Amino acid sequence: MLRQSPQWLPLDIWWTGPVIDLVEQKLGTRNVVEAFHLDVESVSVAYPDDAAQWRAAYERIGFVLPADAEIGTLGITNRVPAKETMGAAVHLREMIHPLSVITSVDQLRTLPWADMTDPARYAHLAGEVQRIHAAGRVAASWMACTLFEWAWYLRGMDHLFGDLIEGNDIGAWLLDWFTERSIRGAQAYCAADVDVILLGDDVGTQRGMMMSVEFWREHLKPRLKRVVHAIRAAEKRRVWVFYHSDGDIRAIIGDLVEIGVDILNPLQPECMPVDEVIGAHKHHIGFWGGIGTQTTMPFGTTDDVRAAVRQLADWARRDAAVVVAPTHVLEPDVPWENIQALVKETMETRL
Repeated sequence: MLRQSPQWLPLDIWWTGPVIDLVEQKLGTRNVVEAFHLDVESVSVAYPDDAAQWRAAYERIGFVLPADAEIGTLGITNRVPAKETMGAAVHLREMIHPLSVITSVDQLRTLPWADMTDPARYAHLAGEVQRIHAAGRVAASWMACTLFEWAWYLRGMDHLFGDLIEGNDIGAWLLDWFTERSIRGAQAYCAADVDVILLGDDVGTQRGMMMSVEFWREHLKPRLKRVVHAIRAAEKRRVWVFYHSDGDIRAIIGDLVEIGVDILNPLQPECMPVDEVIGAHKHHIGFWGGIGTQTTMPFGTTDDVRAAVRQLADWARRDAAVVVAPTHVLEPDVPWENIQALVKETMETRL
């Protein structure tokens, strides 16, 4: 990575709707990027609104969805749990796996997959990136989940693992489709002159990898490598490759560096000790995150929030590439005072 002395400590925050409501109540605007002078703004591919086609396709393969099921991007299906079971965790959903009934690759081919070669998917990107750059911000393109998560959202994690272990081709077909979709998106993002491409799949738990490292290296690493190499082949200038996985993925950080990942996210302090991980890898990869959304942001004091920012700032002064950010979206249980402390401490830090 480039190692240039930054003028300030960069800040990025991801939000849930109720927190945006709170920002509007407090500051009179829903534009949180401008309200908090954030350094990053995202763009994304325009996927088709084809829920009706997917619902019909699911019925044809023998999976009848509940009436309250919501079908989103590329057939991903869920429903909102009963409010009494989820409290204030407004973004949580109950996943439904319609492709769990699939028994052959031929059935997969009949589904209404989006045409990712359609220029309409990407026509808006260049204009949005130009606007973001004109405002002095980093343009980040969102392409997580890259391949594993959307495959198991559709198929079911148990079925997907079974496919890959048994070699029946269904799981491999899904992973390959999402790999090609990600390559197409990466090429379009590079053509639009984005600064950072956000890849990722959650492959960790808070006790380590959710699969063996050998399994990850066999089935996911080569496909992820193809996406990263497609970025390198398409970039007009240096594009930074960001990889997101929740959980403790220390076992594969070296692999991510090897295939060309530039930035690790989110550096979850509840299971990825910040000092240990940055100290071990700061010369090979950057870090985006580090402020706990399970602990510090909802339950810590404003002093705790400021201390977490200072910890990251100290590493930035020691030649680590750092973007300050919560490790996930801010939920409604995060106190307003902690949000203010995060923004104020970051903005006032001098490197």
